[in-house]
Amino acid sequence: MSRLGRKTRIGGKQREALRAIFERVRAGLPDRSAVTWSDDFGRLTETVTEKSVGPYAFAVIDEAQDPGVAEARFLAALAAGRNDGLFFAGDLGHRIFQQPFYRKAPGLDVRGRSHTLRINYRTSHQIRLHADRLLPATVSGVDGNADGSRGTMSMFDGSPPMVVACNDVDYECSTVGNWIRARLQQGCAPCEVGVFVRSDAELKRARAAVRAAGARVVELNDKVEVEQVL
Repeated sequence: MSRLGRKTRIGGKQREALRAIFERVRAGLPDRSAVTWSDDFGRLTETVTEKSVGPYAFAVIDEAQDPGVAEARFLAALAAGRNDGLFFAGDLGHRIFQQPFYRKAPGLDVRGRSHTLRINYRTSHQIRLHADRLLPATVSGVDGNADGSRGTMSMFDGSPPMVVACNDVDYECSTVGNWIRARLQQGCAPCEVGVFVRSDAELKRARAAVRAAGARVVELNDKVEVEQVL
């Protein structure tokens, strides 16, 4: 499977070591009564392929930048060779789960059939320009063609993002806490303010910053319902 955008190629010895690890993990799955997502999609692909008529005539795949190889093979089987059986919608800039690969190999040939939308209705001009700096100039699409963000335009303006470099944890806590306190004093409801961190390692610092603002910490998960503001 040819993959796109691989930063570092692994050598033969590394590949052998990784293969041994994968084989050991896979050999232990039956003892744990466990399967991988790829195995699940592989079995679904076999089931769909065995049937003369697929379960659906058409399928729309949203967030199409995220499916992996096993999912792509399943979707190819779901389309059953129909050129118009699948419709993909995605944003390459949102790709966070999967490294890109040529979709033709697992059976999804979209070369020359894709179209890039250039009007952004959701993100302000200021935020989009700031976010574009974090992305490479070009990204590889599912058809193997490189695409860039040039020519994209936002439909509305907004406040420019504020970026503050903090030298230590205490300064970070006071800076973020003061910013949150100022928003609350301006009339923002607490449920309208969100604090995002890169990993669980920063949660303690995030809690401290919220408490420094005099606000209550509410960590969102599948067991917490948030207040809807209309």
